[in-house]
Order: sequence, then structure tokens, then C-alpha cells
Amino acid sequence: MEGRVLVDADSCPKRVRNWLLSQAKKNHIQLIFAANKDLSPKNGDGVQDIPNFKMIVCPAQSQAADNWILQNAQAGDLVITRDIPLAASLLEKGIAVMNDFGKVFDKQNIVRALKERELSLQMSQLGLGTKKRDSYGQEEFEVFAKSFNKEIAR
Repeated sequence: MEGRVLVDADSCPKRVRNWLLSQAKKNHIQLIFAANKDLSPKNGDGVQDIPNFKMIVCPAQSQAADNWILQNAQAGDLVITRDIPLAASLLEKGIAVMNDFGKVFDKQNIVRALKERELSLQMSQLGLGTKKRDSYGQEEFEVFAKSFNKEIAR
């Protein structure tokens, strides 16, 4: 992969972050986490000495990490985020985007995702909140890893 992998790390599961760190080390991928707090690997996480990893700690303000990613992502990069509006903005810039469930966003499916997000917000405001996924298990992780490897191979 020529570009970098940028991760909206605040909402990214630790399991995915640690796996991405190991992939960065193994495959010499430049990996950047952006978050409102330091999510760098700790010695006990089993991943140390990754020269191609950078942790960007953004101000503790709403959307600070998203804004950093949007301003710094470049063509050839891959961004991992659950944030649908951020994904839409990145796609407009021609940047590849996927979430940690393995969904790769494109110009067609992002429109639907934005509409679903809006509907969910409206229902929530009416007190009719939708049920959210409570867990991130092995199945979700395997779908993500497979999808990530496909995207990196491009």
C-alpha cells in the first residue's frame, strides 16, 4: 500500500486497534490513530517498537479527531471510521473509507448510510430509539480483517 491508514480511534475497538498495529509492523504500513486521548499501545498489549505508527492526540472537543483526519487524509490513504458524515466528506475528497465492521463505503452506499443515520437520529429525538449493537465479537472482527486486507491489496 502506497498510502497510510488513518483511524478514527476514539470509537474503534481495542481489538481492531491492536490488530492494525500488528499489521502495520508486519507489513510496513504507515498507521495513524487520531483520538481525543492517547490510545498508543502499552507494553502489555504485545505490540511495541512500531516505527511507522503515530498517535495524534486532538483537543478534547467534539469532532476534533474527525476534523484532523479530514484535513490530513490524502488520496491513496485508507480511513477507518464509524462516523458516517466524516466518511461522506472523505469520499468527496476521493479517499477510501471503511468502518471497523468491514463495510467499505462508496458514493452509492454512503447516501443510504446518511439517510439511515438521519432517520435514527429523528427516531431517537422522538423517544423511539433504535437498538444498537452491544458487542463486537469474533465474527465482526473477521469480516473487518478480511475487508481490510482486500482494501490494502488494492
